[in-house]
Amino acid sequence: MNDSVFVERIDDALLGITLNRPDRLNAIEDSFVAAMHAALDGVEAEPGVRAVVLTGAGRGFCAGADLTVTADLERQTSADLYRGQQRLADMAVRLHELPVPVVAAVNGPAAGGGLALAAACDLRVASTRAHFAVANVRIGISGGEMGLSWLLPQSVGRARATELLLTGRRFDAAEALEWGFVNRLAEPADVLAEACALARAVAGNPAFGVRLTKEMLRTTATASSLRDAVMLENRTQVLAVYAGDIDQATESFRRDGPRSAGR
Repeated sequence: MNDSVFVERIDDALLGITLNRPDRLNAIEDSFVAAMHAALDGVEAEPGVRAVVLTGAGRGFCAGADLTVTADLERQTSADLYRGQQRLADMAVRLHELPVPVVAAVNGPAAGGGLALAAACDLRVASTRAHFAVANVRIGISGGEMGLSWLLPQSVGRARATELLLTGRRFDAAEALEWGFVNRLAEPADVLAEACALARAVAGNPAFGVRLTKEMLRTTATASSLRDAVMLENRTQVLAVYAGDIDQATESFRRDGPRSAGR
């Protein structure tokens, strides 16, 4: 794996992924894409991981595409461009579909593809100094990239997502919290610790139930009706019973009382 992205164990339950091009605000280019896919391969193969924390090195989260190293697009065939675009977008898809929850620690600017990576995470903690922008439409390309046309409406609603995608305007951490894009804010020095605390709160629950909940949230987002969503929930609950975690929780409840069920 090259050093554009690195993976480290934070503790027994948590794995950290750090975007590591701080001199370019962790902007995306070919080596970054390759390293991110390798990092995701590593997460999927790592036993015992209960949650992932994604952050950026230095003062930024991810500034999107690194325009200083972008190849001359006019010289590439449409097939080459499409393959590159698929590889780029698959970072967000894979991040979103990891079997364990991902918490973004947004420590600074997140624009374009960087915003998409944050949006692909399950939960987001932002520095009070962070700011966000789709940005793409301002440089002549579609605002719908790396899943943003699907991810943003899921978190902020269609009307607000449409505004952000069409204007490309910047929004700060306070507005991101107000609109529901981020779960909580933290002072710059505390954002990673706060994200890890949130990840541990998730990782403390039985792993199979968490995994099923994440899959259910992703699937029911496009359910055609309440009845279809409930049908999936019912099947998920029955499947979860066979993991045995509910038997352990019930036994603890009987032995120790209500407080044990929430530990």
